Amino acid sequence: MLSFEELTPHFEKAVVDYRKKVQIPGFRKGKAPLAMIKKMYGDAIEYSALEDIANEVFRNYLIENKIPIVGTGSITDLDYKPKESLTVKVSFEIIPEVVLTTVKGIELTRTKYAIDESLVDEELQYLKFKNASFEIDGQALDEEYMVTIDTVELDDAGNPKEGKEEKNLRFYLNSDYLSKEYKAALKKIKEGEERDMDSKDKDGNPVKLRVKCTKVEKVIYPEMNEEAFKKFTGKDDIKTEEELRNHLRNEISKAYNEHGEQEIRNKAVAEIVKQNEVLIPDRYVDSILDDYFKSYKEEHKGHGHDINEEEFRKANRGDAVFTGKWFLIKEKLIDQEKIEVTDEDIMKFSEKNAAMYGLPADKLFEFYKENTEVRNTVLNNKVVDFIIENAKLTEVEEVKKSVKLQAEERKKETKKETKKESKKENKKDK
Repeated sequence: MLSFEELTPHFEKAVVDYRKKVQIPGFRKGKAPLAMIKKMYGDAIEYSALEDIANEVFRNYLIENKIPIVGTGSITDLDYKPKESLTVKVSFEIIPEVVLTTVKGIELTRTKYAIDESLVDEELQYLKFKNASFEIDGQALDEEYMVTIDTVELDDAGNPKEGKEEKNLRFYLNSDYLSKEYKAALKKIKEGEERDMDSKDKDGNPVKLRVKCTKVEKVIYPEMNEEAFKKFTGKDDIKTEEELRNHLRNEISKAYNEHGEQEIRNKAVAEIVKQNEVLIPDRYVDSILDDYFKSYKEEHKGHGHDINEEEFRKANRGDAVFTGKWFLIKEKLIDQEKIEVTDEDIMKFSEKNAAMYGLPADKLFEFYKENTEVRNTVLNNKVVDFIIENAKLTEVEEVKKSVKLQAEERKKETKKETKKESKKENKKDK
């Protein structure tokens, strides 16, 4: 409740503001005497100013008492007794106090990736194929061919189905991703030749197709020399194929281990949110969803489809709850552990990004140190670093192999299992 004495300075300010807008005959706009303004409009000004006064007093109260609220709050009742007092009722939700029960010692597993040579083979083959040329031929004599076909689905009587045609489908016969059905159907096919084959539709249902070969092209790979190596990598210092393989191996290893680092950082955040129970007000979650939906609309503007906000909010609510919990936990950790961003942190961040932008690290530092977004990113990284550094870490190794090698190993394993089962059956029979 505010007494009239407390309200008076606010009313005086409201009168001054009103004078700036009102036009009274005989006076220039904004120049009428305050006493005249009060006499003519005083009561009306007081009533019209009540909501603004209530909001200002409420904001000041929150600031002075350091009360964290969700949103801005809303006035639910104003009871003004002229020349006496103003009673205000405001509805608002308070962001809950976060108590961290588990900060240090959470259990995390870091995966270190070892690179099998089959991945280097796969990457080298991709680069060779990407830079290959194609020579028209009459027949696919081996798997180093590109074959272009038209297909049509057949009914049970073997007749083409109307509207079930596909044109100009292009297949590389040595691709690890080409199905065994297509590999078999296109083996040694000639230009102009038609064949029937068994396949599956997009839902996995069996279908019969008729394929017609319209073009056969021999894959001509580039000569493996310094010119090709530079084209593959953009580097001048790779002179031999072995050096090229070493470069590819290092790049693949770097990519997988960067993935592994991001993986453990995601695990750290997920685990600390799981280990610390935080109550999230609905309004807080709704405010996060507001931001999500605003960004989603901006990204999909002009895509020509309606966006169902209710469905969007329902689908993303779980993620918004997680984000809200992590934000509150992070803020508490920053305060509790006195985590802060130093110039040294900004310089390390600058050095990391200097090569990406082709700029000197010290130039980036000058920009980054005044950039709020960059400082928040660095601070967020330091919080996650703190969690990982204080966790119980278990390291495991995982060997990454090519798709082709994995398929071959699965095939061998299946054969072994089949033999075991066969032996068991034979023993039973005996």
